[in-house]
Amino acid sequence: MPTPPIPTPSPDRDEFFIGYDPPMPPGVARVVRSAVALIGAGAVMAAVGLGPAHRRLQGGTFEFGHPRTFAGTIVEAPVPALRPADDTGRGKPWPLLVAPGKHGAAEALRGLAGRHVTMTGTAIARGDQTMIEIDPASIVAGPMSGTLEVTEPGAVPVTLRGEMVDSKCFLGVMVPGAGKTHRECAGLCLRGGIPPALFVQDRSGASRLVLVTGPSGEPLTDQAVRVAGEVLDLTGVIVRHGGWFVVRTDPATWRTVTQ
Repeated sequence: MPTPPIPTPSPDRDEFFIGYDPPMPPGVARVVRSAVALIGAGAVMAAVGLGPAHRRLQGGTFEFGHPRTFAGTIVEAPVPALRPADDTGRGKPWPLLVAPGKHGAAEALRGLAGRHVTMTGTAIARGDQTMIEIDPASIVAGPMSGTLEVTEPGAVPVTLRGEMVDSKCFLGVMVPGAGKTHRECAGLCLRGGIPPALFVQDRSGASRLVLVTGPSGEPLTDQAVRVAGEVLDLTGVIVRHGGWFVVRTDPATWRTVTQ
């Protein structure tokens, strides 16, 4: 009995492609190329259309990986800061000092208040408000440079409304460094000794970071952690220190604002 001929596939028969057995059949290849081209064109059009509507995240800068040498006089209270050697009292706010990671610099600078030092650190900045993440091992202490005092414009109580933030992330280490999404990170930074601050806006829309301390200038770490990332009203006395506004406040006056 003769062997039946092997049927020839019909030209309109569906092609079948096995991924591990190239090449891809011509028909399937044409469909894939068309789909990829359409998806690519759609992505470009979406980027062009949505780009102008994208709102930039507000934040500062962190010169990570680019340490520099700084010199000045150590200030321990109300928060660790460095009075620059060339400070005239009318320049930018003194840089605040913090340690690497989620840690404040109070322990590394203990006993150095009023002494001239040189140190290596990484700059953090948001506008004219700055901070230095210091390398504690690089501190070289020199002689005393004098007494640094806090100036008080007046003892008139004021009420401020703003968000409680950790000053390090807010000034530029994280973007965004504020808001509900940053609450957990802010809490960890505050627990580590990063100075708490209130992010406020005046009636003209201008924003500012105001450092927060207790009535006598003492730290309010635990109290700040509990309201990190929250908008609140607080009452206190404003003092000026090294170009920074500092609000001395009793946590009993704090009221969370429901938005």
